[in-house]
Amino acid sequence: MEWFEDENFWRDLYPFMFPDSRMEKAEEDSDSLIELTGITDGDVLDLCCGPGRFSIAMARRNFTVTGVDRTEYLLEMARRKAFLEDLSVEWVLEDMHSFIRPDSFDLTLCMFTSFGYFEKHEDNMRVLHNIRDSLRQGGKLVLELMGKEVLASIFSPISTDELENGTLLVQKHRIEDGWRKIHNEWLIIEDDRVKNRWKFSHWLYSAAELEDMLQVAGFSELQIYGNIHGMPYDSDATRLVAVAAAE
Repeated sequence: MEWFEDENFWRDLYPFMFPDSRMEKAEEDSDSLIELTGITDGDVLDLCCGPGRFSIAMARRNFTVTGVDRTEYLLEMARRKAFLEDLSVEWVLEDMHSFIRPDSFDLTLCMFTSFGYFEKHEDNMRVLHNIRDSLRQGGKLVLELMGKEVLASIFSPISTDELENGTLLVQKHRIEDGWRKIHNEWLIIEDDRVKNRWKFSHWLYSAAELEDMLQVAGFSELQIYGNIHGMPYDSDATRLVAVAAAE
Protein backbone atom coordinates (compact mmCIF):
# COMPACT_ATOMS: atom_id res chain seq x y z
CA MET A 1 0.00 0.00 0.00
CA GLU A 2 1.23 3.48 -0.88
CA TRP A 3 1.32 5.97 1.99
CA PHE A 4 -1.46 8.08 0.47
CA GLU A 5 -3.72 5.04 0.32
CA ASP A 6 -3.58 4.63 4.09
CA GLU A 7 -6.70 6.20 5.57
CA ASN A 8 -4.95 6.38 8.96
CA PHE A 9 -2.46 8.86 7.50
CA TRP A 10 -5.23 11.31 6.67
CA ARG A 11 -7.14 10.73 9.91
CA ASP A 12 -4.08 11.37 12.06
CA LEU A 13 -2.81 14.29 10.01
CA TYR A 14 -6.16 15.98 9.41
CA PRO A 15 -5.98 18.35 12.44
CA PHE A 16 -2.49 19.46 11.38
CA MET A 17 -3.16 19.82 7.67
CA PHE A 18 -6.71 21.19 7.71
CA PRO A 19 -7.30 23.35 10.80
CA ASP A 20 -10.36 25.60 10.81
CA SER A 21 -8.18 28.63 10.01
CA ARG A 22 -6.97 27.03 6.76
CA MET A 23 -10.48 26.02 5.76
CA GLU A 24 -11.75 29.55 6.41
CA LYS A 25 -8.89 31.14 4.45
CA ALA A 26 -10.11 29.37 1.32
CA GLU A 27 -12.84 32.01 1.09
CA GLU A 28 -10.38 34.87 0.63
CA ASP A 29 -8.06 32.72 -1.48
CA SER A 30 -10.85 31.73 -3.87
CA ASP A 31 -11.54 35.37 -4.66
CA SER A 32 -7.83 35.77 -5.43
CA LEU A 33 -7.91 32.76 -7.75
CA ILE A 34 -10.82 34.22 -9.67
CA GLU A 35 -8.92 37.49 -10.03
CA LEU A 36 -5.70 35.74 -11.12
CA THR A 37 -7.38 33.60 -13.77
CA GLY A 38 -10.19 35.85 -14.95
CA ILE A 39 -12.55 32.85 -14.79
CA THR A 40 -15.73 34.13 -13.19
CA ASP A 41 -18.16 31.28 -13.92
CA GLY A 42 -18.38 27.83 -15.47
CA ASP A 43 -17.11 24.37 -14.58
CA VAL A 44 -14.31 23.88 -12.04
CA LEU A 45 -12.20 20.78 -11.42
CA ASP A 46 -10.64 20.70 -7.95
CA LEU A 47 -7.99 18.00 -8.38
CA CYS A 48 -6.84 16.42 -5.11
CA CYS A 49 -9.62 18.34 -3.42
CA GLY A 50 -9.08 16.82 0.02
CA PRO A 51 -11.84 17.88 2.43
CA GLY A 52 -13.21 20.32 -0.14
CA ARG A 53 -11.64 23.62 0.89
CA PHE A 54 -11.75 25.14 -2.56
CA SER A 55 -14.52 22.96 -3.97
CA ILE A 56 -16.95 24.32 -1.40
CA ALA A 57 -15.71 27.90 -1.67
CA MET A 58 -16.11 27.84 -5.46
CA ALA A 59 -19.55 26.22 -5.21
CA ARG A 60 -20.57 29.09 -2.95
CA ARG A 61 -19.66 31.37 -5.84
CA ASN A 62 -22.03 29.52 -8.17
CA PHE A 63 -19.43 27.55 -10.10
CA THR A 64 -20.29 23.99 -11.11
CA VAL A 65 -17.68 22.02 -9.18
CA THR A 66 -16.19 18.54 -9.47
CA GLY A 67 -13.91 17.53 -6.60
CA VAL A 68 -11.58 14.59 -7.21
CA ASP A 69 -9.53 12.84 -4.54
CA ARG A 70 -7.96 9.44 -3.91
CA THR A 71 -8.98 9.26 -0.25
CA GLU A 72 -12.49 8.27 0.81
CA TYR A 73 -11.99 9.72 4.31
CA LEU A 74 -11.28 13.20 2.94
CA LEU A 75 -14.14 13.01 0.45
CA GLU A 76 -16.52 12.06 3.26
CA MET A 77 -15.42 15.15 5.19
CA ALA A 78 -16.04 17.22 2.06
CA ARG A 79 -19.49 15.70 1.51
CA ARG A 80 -20.51 16.55 5.07
CA LYS A 81 -19.47 20.17 4.71
CA ALA A 82 -21.29 20.55 1.38
CA PHE A 83 -24.40 18.85 2.78
CA LEU A 84 -24.53 21.23 5.76
CA GLU A 85 -24.58 24.18 3.37
CA ASP A 86 -26.89 22.52 0.83
CA LEU A 87 -24.23 22.93 -1.85
CA SER A 88 -24.19 20.78 -4.97
CA VAL A 89 -20.71 19.38 -5.68
CA GLU A 90 -19.80 16.26 -7.64
CA TRP A 91 -17.36 14.20 -5.55
CA VAL A 92 -15.23 11.64 -7.41
CA LEU A 93 -13.04 8.98 -5.79
CA GLU A 94 -10.19 8.58 -8.27
CA ASP A 95 -6.43 9.00 -8.54
CA MET A 96 -5.19 12.21 -10.20
CA HIS A 97 -2.99 10.00 -12.41
CA SER A 98 -6.01 8.43 -14.11
CA PHE A 99 -8.76 11.06 -13.93
CA ILE A 100 -9.58 12.62 -17.28
CA ARG A 101 -12.79 14.13 -18.64
CA PRO A 102 -12.12 15.66 -22.07
CA ASP A 103 -13.17 19.27 -22.79
CA SER A 104 -15.22 19.53 -19.60
CA PHE A 105 -13.77 22.30 -17.43
CA ASP A 106 -13.10 26.02 -17.59
CA LEU A 107 -10.80 26.04 -14.56
CA THR A 108 -8.69 23.39 -12.83
CA LEU A 109 -7.23 23.89 -9.37
CA CYS A 110 -4.43 21.74 -7.96
CA MET A 111 -3.55 23.27 -4.62
CA PHE A 112 -1.52 22.72 -1.44
CA THR A 113 1.46 20.89 -3.02
CA SER A 114 -0.70 18.04 -4.30
CA PHE A 115 1.44 17.66 -7.43
CA GLY A 116 4.70 15.74 -7.80
CA TYR A 117 4.28 12.62 -5.65
CA PHE A 118 4.62 9.95 -8.31
CA GLU A 119 7.92 8.08 -8.42
CA LYS A 120 8.57 8.84 -12.07
CA HIS A 121 8.68 12.32 -13.57
CA GLU A 122 6.80 10.95 -16.59
CA ASP A 123 3.82 10.15 -14.37
CA ASN A 124 3.70 13.74 -13.14
CA MET A 125 3.73 14.82 -16.77
CA ARG A 126 0.81 12.49 -17.46
CA VAL A 127 -1.18 14.37 -14.82
CA LEU A 128 -0.50 17.65 -16.65
CA HIS A 129 -1.55 16.13 -19.98
CA ASN A 130 -4.75 14.81 -18.41
CA ILE A 131 -5.52 18.25 -16.99
CA ARG A 132 -4.89 19.83 -20.37
CA ASP A 133 -7.22 17.37 -22.10
CA SER A 134 -9.89 17.90 -19.44
CA LEU A 135 -9.88 21.68 -19.92
CA ARG A 136 -11.78 23.43 -22.66
CA GLN A 137 -9.68 25.51 -25.04
CA GLY A 138 -8.66 28.67 -23.21
CA GLY A 139 -9.48 27.13 -19.84
CA LYS A 140 -7.07 27.87 -17.01
CA LEU A 141 -4.98 25.78 -14.65
CA VAL A 142 -3.78 26.98 -11.25
CA LEU A 143 -0.99 24.82 -9.83
CA GLU A 144 0.14 25.79 -6.32
CA LEU A 145 3.08 24.12 -4.61
CA MET A 146 6.31 24.60 -2.69
CA GLY A 147 8.81 25.78 -5.28
CA LYS A 148 12.41 24.61 -5.18
CA GLU A 149 13.67 28.18 -4.78
CA VAL A 150 11.33 28.88 -1.86
CA LEU A 151 12.22 25.65 -0.09
CA ALA A 152 15.94 26.31 -0.49
CA SER A 153 15.53 29.64 1.34
CA ILE A 154 13.67 28.15 4.33
CA PHE A 155 14.87 24.54 4.44
CA SER A 156 15.19 22.90 7.83
CA PRO A 157 15.95 19.19 8.33
CA ILE A 158 13.39 18.94 11.14
CA SER A 159 10.22 20.76 12.16
CA THR A 160 7.50 20.21 14.75
CA ASP A 161 3.85 21.14 15.20
CA GLU A 162 1.72 20.57 18.30
CA LEU A 163 -2.03 20.40 18.81
CA GLU A 164 -3.79 21.78 21.88
CA ASN A 165 -4.17 18.23 23.23
CA GLY A 166 -0.41 17.73 23.14
CA THR A 167 -0.27 15.51 20.05
CA LEU A 168 2.98 16.26 18.27
CA LEU A 169 3.85 16.06 14.57
CA VAL A 170 7.57 15.74 13.90
CA GLN A 171 8.69 16.17 10.29
CA LYS A 172 12.15 15.11 9.13
CA HIS A 173 13.34 16.20 5.69
CA ARG A 174 16.24 15.22 3.47
CA ILE A 175 17.10 16.60 0.03
CA GLU A 176 17.86 13.88 -2.51
CA ASP A 177 19.12 13.39 -6.07
CA GLY A 178 20.68 16.82 -6.53
CA TRP A 179 17.61 18.77 -5.39
CA ARG A 180 15.30 16.79 -7.63
CA LYS A 181 13.39 15.31 -4.69
CA ILE A 182 12.78 15.69 -1.00
CA HIS A 183 12.40 12.69 1.31
CA ASN A 184 10.06 13.11 4.27
CA GLU A 185 9.51 11.16 7.45
CA TRP A 186 6.49 12.20 9.53
CA LEU A 187 5.92 10.95 13.06
CA ILE A 188 2.80 11.35 15.19
CA ILE A 189 3.70 11.33 18.90
CA GLU A 190 1.11 10.89 21.64
CA ASP A 191 1.93 10.53 25.34
CA ASP A 192 5.66 10.50 24.50
CA ARG A 193 5.23 7.48 22.22
CA VAL A 194 5.34 7.25 18.43
CA LYS A 195 1.79 6.40 17.35
CA ASN A 196 2.41 6.34 13.60
CA ARG A 197 5.24 6.92 11.17
CA TRP A 198 5.18 7.56 7.42
CA LYS A 199 7.93 7.96 4.84
CA PHE A 200 7.43 9.45 1.40
CA SER A 201 9.17 11.54 -1.25
CA HIS A 202 8.06 14.07 -3.81
CA TRP A 203 9.60 15.94 -6.68
CA LEU A 204 10.90 19.49 -6.32
CA TYR A 205 10.35 21.79 -9.28
CA SER A 206 11.71 25.25 -9.91
CA ALA A 207 9.67 27.92 -11.66
CA ALA A 208 11.65 27.40 -14.89
CA GLU A 209 11.25 23.61 -14.75
CA LEU A 210 7.51 23.90 -14.14
CA GLU A 211 7.11 26.35 -17.02
CA ASP A 212 8.88 23.93 -19.37
CA MET A 213 6.66 21.06 -18.22
CA LEU A 214 3.48 23.05 -18.76
CA GLN A 215 4.56 24.08 -22.25
CA VAL A 216 5.31 20.46 -23.19
CA ALA A 217 1.88 19.47 -21.85
CA GLY A 218 0.13 21.96 -24.15
CA PHE A 219 -0.31 25.07 -22.03
CA SER A 220 0.41 28.67 -22.95
CA GLU A 221 0.07 32.16 -21.45
CA LEU A 222 2.17 31.02 -18.51
CA GLN A 223 2.35 33.24 -15.45
CA ILE A 224 4.33 32.55 -12.29
CA TYR A 225 3.51 34.10 -8.91
CA GLY A 226 4.91 33.98 -5.39
CA ASN A 227 1.52 33.34 -3.78
CA ILE A 228 -2.09 33.05 -4.87
CA HIS A 229 -2.63 36.75 -4.30
CA GLY A 230 -0.37 37.54 -7.26
CA MET A 231 2.86 38.69 -5.62
CA PRO A 232 6.01 38.32 -7.75
CA TYR A 233 7.99 35.10 -7.64
CA ASP A 234 11.09 36.60 -6.06
CA SER A 235 13.09 36.34 -2.85
CA ASP A 236 9.95 37.15 -0.82
CA ALA A 237 7.82 34.42 -2.40
CA THR A 238 6.14 31.96 -0.06
CA ARG A 239 4.75 29.56 -2.69
CA LEU A 240 5.14 28.74 -6.36
CA VAL A 241 1.87 29.41 -8.19
CA ALA A 242 1.64 28.71 -11.92
CA VAL A 243 -1.31 29.94 -13.97
CA ALA A 244 -1.58 28.64 -17.53
CA ALA A 245 -4.12 28.42 -20.33
CA ALA A 246 -5.00 25.31 -22.32
CA GLU A 247 -4.16 25.75 -26.01
